[in-house]
Amino acid sequence: MSRPRVLLAVLGLAFLVAGVAVSAGDRFLGIGFFIVGAFLFVLPFLAVHEEE
Repeated sequence: MSRPRVLLAVLGLAFLVAGVAVSAGDRFLGIGFFIVGAFLFVLPFLAVHEEE
């Protein structure tokens, strides 16, 4: 995996964890973080790429 793809996956994972943590205080804000994190985490795996 290339560095930008790894960065997106790690950033998405961070948003997922933040969403779970924030959801204890504000449910809707936590859901927002969770959705953004899920999108960023899945995005590198959906992009078409050639084998290196």
